[in-house]
Amino acid sequence: MNDKAMTAYRGILVEIKYRVEAIDAILEGQLPLRGRIAEELCYLQLRMICELIAIGCLIIHGNLSAKKADLLKSYKADWILRVLSEMHPKFFPTPLEPKDSDGSPPAWIHKTDGFMRKGELIEFYNKHAGAKLHRGSARNILKSDGPLDFPSIKRWRDKIVGLLNRHIITSPDEENICYFIMNDGNDNVHSALFQHVR
Repeated sequence: MNDKAMTAYRGILVEIKYRVEAIDAILEGQLPLRGRIAEELCYLQLRMICELIAIGCLIIHGNLSAKKADLLKSYKADWILRVLSEMHPKFFPTPLEPKDSDGSPPAWIHKTDGFMRKGELIEFYNKHAGAKLHRGSARNILKSDGPLDFPSIKRWRDKIVGLLNRHIITSPDEENICYFIMNDGNDNVHSALFQHVR
């Protein structure tokens, strides 16, 4: 966890924020698109966000092992997350409540719901987004398309924002904690690095 990794991770959060804005514009009908195309574009953005989350975790934990060389060549979120899990079980972002607790000093309160968990991200990446981004076989085309499901897109979008809007990532040795805010209300990304004091 160094300045270069923190800067790169902040850049990933900015890109994720822009992709969330694209989803929001589609869901709010600001882009004149046919329903099926709009749905596919949302799933494409969600899938790319999953890849960015996995790559961001890899970058912030960039010094984990020799497997890093193979990981650095991959975009496959599910594989990256599985390998990182083996090397450092607490690598995934830990979401925090949007506000500090009342009183002094401020405390980070871990969220208990309303965010995408690691297992959900892998499942979404493989099953939901993956299936929506392929037209399928001739047999599938001969069948009628299922109904559009924008409420599910909104639910997944909200879980991603719930995970990333305010979160921490702990170093493998648990000596450092990176603190991130994806959107401070003024469209800014912030970060800070803290060290455990023992």
